[in-house]
Amino acid sequence: MGRVNYRKPHLLLAAALFALTACGGGNTSEAGNTLKYDTRGLTPQEYSVANLIAADDYGRTVEVSDPSGAAKKYVGLFYFAWLGSQSMTGIYDVNKLEKLGDDSPLYDPNNTRESPAHQFHFASEPLYGYYSMKDPWVIARHVELFTMANIDYLLFDYTNAVTYNDVVTLVLNTLKKFQDQGWKVPKVGFYTNSSGFTTVKNVYNYFYKDGRYDDLWFRFDGDSRPVIVGVSTANGGATDQNDSSEFVPVGSEVYNYFNFYESQWPSSGGINQTKGFPWMQWGAPVPNDNGNASVSVIQHSKASVFASDQLPNSSRGYDGQGGKTEDWKKGSNFEWQWEEAFKYDAANMVSNIFVTGWNEWTAIKYRTGDENIPSAPSGYTGKDVWFVDNYNAEYSRDIEMGKEYGDGFYIQLVSNTRKFKTKAAEKYKMATKTISDLTDFSVWSNVFVEYADFAGDAMARDGENAANEAHSYVDNSNRNDITAIKVIHDAQNVYFYAETAEKITEYNGTDANWMNLFISAGDTENSFAGFNYVVNRKPGADGVTSVEKSAGGYSWTETGKAEYFVSGNKIVYKIPLSLLGLSSDRVELSFKITDNVQKPDDIMDYYVTGDSAPIGRFGYAYGK
Repeated sequence: MGRVNYRKPHLLLAAALFALTACGGGNTSEAGNTLKYDTRGLTPQEYSVANLIAADDYGRTVEVSDPSGAAKKYVGLFYFAWLGSQSMTGIYDVNKLEKLGDDSPLYDPNNTRESPAHQFHFASEPLYGYYSMKDPWVIARHVELFTMANIDYLLFDYTNAVTYNDVVTLVLNTLKKFQDQGWKVPKVGFYTNSSGFTTVKNVYNYFYKDGRYDDLWFRFDGDSRPVIVGVSTANGGATDQNDSSEFVPVGSEVYNYFNFYESQWPSSGGINQTKGFPWMQWGAPVPNDNGNASVSVIQHSKASVFASDQLPNSSRGYDGQGGKTEDWKKGSNFEWQWEEAFKYDAANMVSNIFVTGWNEWTAIKYRTGDENIPSAPSGYTGKDVWFVDNYNAEYSRDIEMGKEYGDGFYIQLVSNTRKFKTKAAEKYKMATKTISDLTDFSVWSNVFVEYADFAGDAMARDGENAANEAHSYVDNSNRNDITAIKVIHDAQNVYFYAETAEKITEYNGTDANWMNLFISAGDTENSFAGFNYVVNRKPGADGVTSVEKSAGGYSWTETGKAEYFVSGNKIVYKIPLSLLGLSSDRVELSFKITDNVQKPDDIMDYYVTGDSAPIGRFGYAYGK
């Protein structure tokens, strides 16, 4: 795996700072206040997450945040392990089938090939393809996305008496790998419901009893017991289950081992006032039980449990007032749900938000007359086919990026999680330093503004799809695995230093996607996903490389030259501030370093191919 980037916290000692500081670099805030140096002692990993920044296609932003000193609050995700374990006979995509018109096999209850009844169908295509959760490449991406979103915990969906212990083991081992690098990865638990006692005993014996994953279990502060959600004999009617033989006995070994929360089902008339843990509400308002609030991308309508009935209040575009916004991809329902949770927060009523969900993606196609399915066509659609929890791209509840709707729901998750959990960022005085010799890497040892990237996330992919067809997804674009970045500036230039896990591949003379540095600075009206400059698309053999400015989107015009030097697993860049429209008294920018992205003009591919530090459309803030 190469060098692991897990260093001690930034120790910004006064003497070191004064030694570094040769010029102002912006000593006052916009309000005119004198700035102070950053003495929070964040690790590079913590500093990276705090300084994550982005703007999505709708202008919604992720801003710099401050995790230090904030009240302890939690955000968790419903996480689904079932893709690849559903006995799919093929890949069936509702969103694509719908586009075939009224004669689509989707609407044929007796179709056996293109859209068979009683088979799981994808609502739409995920960005990472119709993947299996047994694909290590996908799991590594998920863990990186969760960590950068500052998610505290994942609850695996074990509600249907089916276990996916092989998948959970893969996830736990991946979490452990990145936790060992210093990342604050999410912790793990399980949400159980039907056959609850059997399921809880299964996970207890398989995962918990021997203690091997003890440091990965989710616990609320002040309680040493791992959190699990299920149905106990103290449930009090909060669940939809009625087989009391499967209720976990209060006082039993497994009950006492866990911090046991009760399954709070949306269709139940009862509420467990003491330990109820909601995951969704059928309608409004967003539930709040004992400090636990549920936020969902969509929710069932009170009028129909079937997503395929396509009622307004089951749409991603529901406005919370009985109607729909024109563009459901803006996620107005998700935003409304968050705003309801924030009302609880403002009243000091909530400390934990559980979000449904990340990657459910599929639902079974039923037909009229099936068990528990109406005996006549839908009164809303007139169709003889039925889908319960998900239907198409609009009527589905996945946050994970999709090819139909991009990354907007993920950006909403990141932005609102920060709003709930962290404080507004404080602007700090930035130390300055002149790097006179780019070939001398030792001078970077006392540069303390350091960002980290996941070591090992740039990995080859050879994954099966959800129908267990081998080699469905093959990607060997992993080339240079970026692990660490440092930045500093002086009165004339800004300097970037990056390390990779292994030796940086030599520039081949043609690739425009070799170790690119994207920068957002000054006027970003013309930009590519917010980045209005790119450095090093045209490196020369003489240590001089290109600086280009966006003419709009991924169209670049060369504006000047920068210097660079590469040796072993390190590369440095020196860019004149004037080329970036910056002056020495206010150096504020964001940036990302990328390598071998295969579709560089598509920001979504920065989540997928090559390596991007940080992942996707995000940048790291410097001086903001």
